[in-house]
Amino acid sequence: MAPFRPVLLGTDLGVYSIARSFHEAYGVRSIVVSNQLRGPIDNSRIIDNVLVGAGAGEAETIAVLRDVARRHADTPLLLVVNAEHEVEWLMRNRELLERHYVIPYASNEVLRLAGDKTALDAACTRLGIAVPATQPVDLSAAEDGGWSPPSLELTFPVVLKPAVSAEHLLMSFPGKRKVYTAASQDEASAVLRRLADAGLREVVLAQELIPGDDTQGRTVTCYVDRSGQVTMMSSGQLLLGLHAPTMIGNSATILTEAQPELEQQTAALLRELGFTGFANVDIKIDPRDGRAHFLDLNPRIGRPNYYANVAGRNPARAVVADFRAELGVPGEPAVPQYSAEQEVGVYSYLPWHLVRRYLTDPQLRRRVGRLRRRFHHPLAYPNDRHPRRLLYRVAATVNLVRDFRRHYPRPTATGL
Repeated sequence: MAPFRPVLLGTDLGVYSIARSFHEAYGVRSIVVSNQLRGPIDNSRIIDNVLVGAGAGEAETIAVLRDVARRHADTPLLLVVNAEHEVEWLMRNRELLERHYVIPYASNEVLRLAGDKTALDAACTRLGIAVPATQPVDLSAAEDGGWSPPSLELTFPVVLKPAVSAEHLLMSFPGKRKVYTAASQDEASAVLRRLADAGLREVVLAQELIPGDDTQGRTVTCYVDRSGQVTMMSSGQLLLGLHAPTMIGNSATILTEAQPELEQQTAALLRELGFTGFANVDIKIDPRDGRAHFLDLNPRIGRPNYYANVAGRNPARAVVADFRAELGVPGEPAVPQYSAEQEVGVYSYLPWHLVRRYLTDPQLRRRVGRLRRRFHHPLAYPNDRHPRRLLYRVAATVNLVRDFRRHYPRPTATGL
């Protein structure tokens, strides 16, 4: 058993995937602090659940984390969060948390910079990395009675999304989506007015839509240690993402074929930002000219993080190598994990029969079909079997198939 304990916040399969990585690497049980017992983390032999309680606020969460630290006073604790609003929460409470936990994240200044899509576009432009044509719209002026949405000097269709998404993520209003689309100025104005009426007062980015279905998506995930060295890097091609309105942008099936040029660009971008810790980058290839456009940089490991393990990289080893002295693992080598060739497989929590339906390229469909026996579901951990976990996976799969029938019954030329 490792001399440290990971402490994770959340309930989704991304949180479970992180716990699985730590268990695979070190045989350690993670402590998961959550407001409820949801399927991905319930009935698990690799997780100790600590409930905050439904509707608990920031103060209650801090109190529980302090109690966890008190009960494990003789054990180094590594705190990991993996949601946009949790990164914001960590920044607000960092000084207090650092008294009890190892915090493997960049400084607050760098985290704010990395999480701001406007700053990301500026950094990409400096490095010659392509980004979609973008126009920011500041909704802070929407408090004024005479405010009206501005005209967009972009080629339609466009997508609209908050520049910093933590506030929007926690909002609730009719018609809410993770990403909005507009085929005309009138539609774009209606979206901007809906967001303003809901109370959003942040910058919204309008971006020209890069065409192509989900398979034009690419992802890069890495860890940058405190010296600025990239010690873990993995990449892959998106095969199919989720399409429910509030889940658009979440990768569900990834082919772990390495993307060397995109990895190099990602490393350069993170150096430009002075970034350390986990980062995940979303990229889309324009099928018209084959050019890669960087869409988002997430200053966290991301929900589909287990695809890195499928590629032969264990993210837990990277963060422990960086903080080995603080965590009591002095012998852990800080060797870059991407020096060896990346393994090819498929990360997926969707069944092959569903994925196959959306692969319109016959060559890609055949290539992925040959890898059917190398499909890896993040919740299907042989060392964490439980009948109720299996039932949850079956029920979740049925619900996902229904979501596709409802929200994305057939592949489109835009993936939206």
